[in-house]
Amino acid sequence: MKGLNLPPNIVAMMKDQDRDPTKDPSVFAEMKKRKEEREQRLISEWNKQIRQEKIKSWLRDSIWSGSRPLNFTFERWKPDMQANTQLAREVGNSAWKLANRMIAGEQFNVLMYGEPGTGKTSLALAIADKVFKDAEKPYLFISTIKIFGMFSERFDNPEVGHRLKDLQKKAKQAPILIIDDFGTEAGMKIFNKNTGKAHFNPVRKDMQEWLYEVADARYDEYENAHHGSTIVTTNNTSGDLVQMYNPKLISRMITKRKDNTIDFKGLDDMRG
Repeated sequence: MKGLNLPPNIVAMMKDQDRDPTKDPSVFAEMKKRKEEREQRLISEWNKQIRQEKIKSWLRDSIWSGSRPLNFTFERWKPDMQANTQLAREVGNSAWKLANRMIAGEQFNVLMYGEPGTGKTSLALAIADKVFKDAEKPYLFISTIKIFGMFSERFDNPEVGHRLKDLQKKAKQAPILIIDDFGTEAGMKIFNKNTGKAHFNPVRKDMQEWLYEVADARYDEYENAHHGSTIVTTNNTSGDLVQMYNPKLISRMITKRKDNTIDFKGLDDMRG
């Protein structure tokens, strides 16, 4: 009986009934059940480890502005910390609805725009976090100001060039892609004395081409459909962005759909 690894209660019961466990069908049925349950637990644990490693690999490949991973959840969004509590609540609810649409299988672009420090990056991460937890869709995070610097570094460090190439491949395939602080890499507006107007200089050509290839791969022009969802956060208006980037890139990356856009105007800067 010891070799069968039976539960103590079954061993005791069989001793009382003077039954041979090697010949009793009910014993083998119990053994089979316990074996299947043990195998299911092992499979479940293995799949859990695979999922955890999967999200870790995407986070490792992400490019963070502070060189360390960021995270945020909807539970941490506190509307009461804003002077305009109602607006903060509406913004949070809008992000929640977008996340649920992605969980349901929709693929689309999202635009979050407004002043710095109002929570755009936080809610972009909250959406990605919820979609991963509920639908197991990983995400890739790219800080545009960070990769802007990488395009300069690559001439002195070939490894940076290889990383940009690998990152682009990953960005094309990401179920959810976060492009953070889009437009910051263009710097400050330049005032033109002749016209009396301020404008942005175009972003460097190689970075524009890199981003265009990503955006183009994630959009099927023939089917008018997106491959994965792209969340863009920016402090700039669409008018600003077309001064910085090729209109074809903006058309593929920046959504014009109102229900896919969240305006943070009116919220306070919560940094510091």
